Amino acid sequence: MASVLKRLACAALIMVSAGSAVAQSVADRVSFGEIELQALKSQKLTPGRCSLFLWSKTERPVFVLFANEDPAQALVKIDGREYRMSRKTTGGEATLGHYEKQSFVGGKYRFDLDLTYERDGKVQDGAIIQRGVLRTRDKAGFETILPVGGMIGCKKA
Repeated sequence: MASVLKRLACAALIMVSAGSAVAQSVADRVSFGEIELQALKSQKLTPGRCSLFLWSKTERPVFVLFANEDPAQALVKIDGREYRMSRKTTGGEATLGHYEKQSFVGGKYRFDLDLTYERDGKVQDGAIIQRGVLRTRDKAGFETILPVGGMIGCKKA
């Protein structure tokens, strides 16, 4: 577990040093089009599973999305409420059960992810996200893109 926490801290440090994006963030939230994503609380890894942790690449990174590969669901927080979203589509290569392209749907929300994973094998029990974006569309059809970074962390059974 300590190695997973070290990787999470390293991923957050990488994102902070990567520069800021257009999206605006305040310590515990980030504006994302018509949506304000709020920071998730820390999440626990399930033994034998791999989970995706995403932070906004903003001046102050915010932990905006957590996803499991089985069941294939994501967790986000909007307006003080946590939403569990089901994975609806996948594309590209899978890394530890998470795909380069994924979409999650729950309630009135849909989020599309485009991620590039580092495949150098330097991270034990996980993978770092080299580049990533989170997308959504508003009612008028306008797309908002939020640069994201993070990692996949796995816990042995």
